[in-house]
Amino acid sequence: MTVQSSEITCFCCGVCCAKYQVQMPLAEAQAIATRLGLTWEEFERDYLDPAWPGVRTVIARHTGGRCVFLEPQPGGRVFFCRIQPFKPAACIDWQADLAKGDCQAGLERYWQLGVDAESRLTGTAKDLAEFKNLLKNLAGGATQAGRD
Repeated sequence: MTVQSSEITCFCCGVCCAKYQVQMPLAEAQAIATRLGLTWEEFERDYLDPAWPGVRTVIARHTGGRCVFLEPQPGGRVFFCRIQPFKPAACIDWQADLAKGDCQAGLERYWQLGVDAESRLTGTAKDLAEFKNLLKNLAGGATQAGRD
């Protein structure tokens, strides 16, 4: 299987969601709170990092070493975002790429795959086939509603 950087989709490993805390404008956070049916006070208490006393921006809290909105799926290799349909712009703008260290870390950690100098996936035929199946399922929309 050959997959180039331009062809890779987010494979929901959650590495970026564990490494970074999402900063968002206050208005965007308020819109997410509304979509979740929460008052601002509830959203601020349960989902925002109190160490960031933002006036114009806020930061999503990390719980268990990852974004508070990220949920592990059965098998532990895939993580879905609970607010996927209305996630912050910073998350939408982040694109998976085989050249990104975060994506490479997820490939290695959860799929035992690597990336060669030509940005092609490397690994056993079995691991590559399982990963290809995941990409097919993600692209097919089977899990689009909850994908990260």
